[in-house]
Amino acid sequence: MKQIKKLITIILLIIGLCSFAYGFTFAVIGDRAGRPVPGVFERNLSEILKRKPDFIIQLGDILVEGTEKEYKYIGELLRNVNIPFYIVPGNHDLYKDPRGEKFQKFTGRPLYYYFDYENARFIILNNSSGILGKTQLEWLTNVLKENDKKYKFVFMHQPVISPGLFFLLHKADPVESKMLMKLFEEYKVNYVFSGHIHMYYRKEINGVVYIISGIGGARPYVSSDLDEGKPHFVLMEVTDKGIKEEVVRLNW
Repeated sequence: MKQIKKLITIILLIIGLCSFAYGFTFAVIGDRAGRPVPGVFERNLSEILKRKPDFIIQLGDILVEGTEKEYKYIGELLRNVNIPFYIVPGNHDLYKDPRGEKFQKFTGRPLYYYFDYENARFIILNNSSGILGKTQLEWLTNVLKENDKKYKFVFMHQPVISPGLFFLLHKADPVESKMLMKLFEEYKVNYVFSGHIHMYYRKEINGVVYIISGIGGARPYVSSDLDEGKPHFVLMEVTDKGIKEEVVRLNW
């Protein structure tokens, strides 16, 4: 009888532990604008939806100049997307809308914010001008400090790192970038995603993985024969055991 009770206890414990297990996927796609190649962003989006992620985060420059015609086209394109679609503000998106009024009306969200999903925190930043500024930086610090989630992901348009000397002018403000990198390390951010530079680049620095994913549909800054110059998206799988990433590339 004691053995049966012990067995039942073990089974209930296993069931209880399993109930705390979780797993989800999300996709990250980069720039559409900045000399967009017709049809490529649409193909990328179609491939993403085949993978059935829980949500999608677009890294900015989904628009060229933010005209009414563009907004209408993107709105129609996203109407068929039946999962949450988050858009990071990029320099092209706010080019003729510096206060982001049209952009915020279209997305239904502020220019920077965070949301929690399962045991992860997702932070969307606005450095479309190349800098966050004091107010947003203080907000970010508090959001990281008050976080109790296991995983932390940050998304911004302009990267805080550069793939090489040629791209230094394409990265965010260098002084603020150093501050941000220290902040990410201090609060153990897992991944920092950005676009803006039309290529794929990945680098891990002091435990933080930085990914530049800039070819959602834009023309590449490097040779299209290279993997770094192909249109792509990043598929992320998050479980209680860890994070897995997959770069899915398309041919031009």
